[in-house]
Amino acid sequence: MAAEDIEKLRERSISKLDTDAALDHVGTLIDRSLDARFGRGADRALYLLEELSKRDLHPKQGALLEYFRANAWGLKEDVAGDRGSWAWEHPGREQQILALSRAVVHPGFLELDVVRRCQILTNRANQLNTIGRLIDAIEVWDAALRIIPGFAMAQANRGYGLRHYSSLLDDDRERAILLLHAYDGLVAATAAGATFDAVYPAAVLSQIAEAADECAGAADFDRIRAQQNLDGPSLGRNKAERSYRQWCLDNRLFLNVLNDLGAHSAAASDDLVLPPIGEEFDERPGVVTPPHIVGFFNQMKQEYTSARFMLYEGLQDTKVHFADRGVFLLNTLDFPLHSLATERVRTAFRLGYSLLDKVAFFVNHYWKLGKNPDRIYFKNVWMVEGKTQLLDCFKAYENWPLRGLYWLSKELFDDELEHTTAADARELHDIRNALEHKYLQVHEGWAWPIIAGPPSAHGLGLSVASDLLEAKARRVMKIARSALIQLVLAIGVEERARVWNGPGTLVGTMPLYGLEDRRKRRDPM
Repeated sequence: MAAEDIEKLRERSISKLDTDAALDHVGTLIDRSLDARFGRGADRALYLLEELSKRDLHPKQGALLEYFRANAWGLKEDVAGDRGSWAWEHPGREQQILALSRAVVHPGFLELDVVRRCQILTNRANQLNTIGRLIDAIEVWDAALRIIPGFAMAQANRGYGLRHYSSLLDDDRERAILLLHAYDGLVAATAAGATFDAVYPAAVLSQIAEAADECAGAADFDRIRAQQNLDGPSLGRNKAERSYRQWCLDNRLFLNVLNDLGAHSAAASDDLVLPPIGEEFDERPGVVTPPHIVGFFNQMKQEYTSARFMLYEGLQDTKVHFADRGVFLLNTLDFPLHSLATERVRTAFRLGYSLLDKVAFFVNHYWKLGKNPDRIYFKNVWMVEGKTQLLDCFKAYENWPLRGLYWLSKELFDDELEHTTAADARELHDIRNALEHKYLQVHEGWAWPIIAGPPSAHGLGLSVASDLLEAKARRVMKIARSALIQLVLAIGVEERARVWNGPGTLVGTMPLYGLEDRRKRRDPM
């Protein structure tokens, strides 16, 4: 399209167009501007979308508007040449992820046609993967593939993501299995019957096929496929244990990278551990125990798995527990929910959220940031003390999962660091604040439409429906899981870099062994 034609398209007014026609115009403007690398088209599109957002939109139109908003920010990034940069701060990408998050949770999302929904999910996953949030990206790609199993761009990008994920693992078996599934995705993207949302250049398809060939050349996939045994192991000794472990698998809550491939019984354990940690011989003179961070990570795992089980119990318990009998409470006439099950959900939320601050404490210690440990939390550990500016050491630091951990912190809201990539960040913040410092009043979910609407504040704290609290508790647990896995992967990158940069260094080893289950009982003495 000629430059003067794009300029005319950019200058066109939408004031006399109905909303559907106006959205079509904006979509066309973004597409044409992308083809011509015309940055002013992105600026105009963002302005028009802001004007459209003031109209009384149908839910479907609202979801589509957010999708176009993300595309406009993506156009700005393309024109600026920011893709592929190691820079940790990307305001445009932040806006893309936020807009796509809003589109996914928008009431009109399910009214969009299936291809459009897959485009939104795939684009969001691609952005998450690019900035290092690989755990969350895989789950979003899988959401797109549940809609259209053969959606080519989801299959291909999931394959690329799994290939990169596998390269970060120390365990040979897990690395081989992830590489196999990366290969399967790349092959599926170019197979007969794959669904394409557009006509892609032949070079793109060739690149996908070449990536599949590279994977095939790195491993014996016939042998791996025959031995992976993902669904062979038992889930437990009794019905209660099997039900719990199946729930964890279905919700992808095991600290096990194989759980990112789906609900396979081989992933029904929390086998995530820190990679081999190096220390100077004189770093802790006279001490013969492992580095303290090993015990710290053990404790974080225990808190996570305990919170996960509390959440499960809170969600599954439909009977009055004997501990609740005889506890006299007054009926406040607004369908209050007070029970041991509810307290388990509340406690799981609090424990999961608190783990994020402990991850920040861990980052401060391991990367020797020197920050005041009494003032560290997940949102500010990356920042200059008392400022909203990223620490210089992180601005272009080449550690992909660590950058992802930083971007995971953007899922949360903070009064001082308000930038976020999550549509529900403020909601999570308000619930946590009320749980820890105020009064979180929980009401029976079925009655919430009768007595209220969205979460509402009152003089003492916050009122929420039970089903909303349960959903947000699950969300916090998934954020905590991602944070713990990303932390381990980031330390692995760091330790391998130290070994690579220190050839010829004399290294002594200290093997560590697992703590036996029989030693996990409470000490009766």
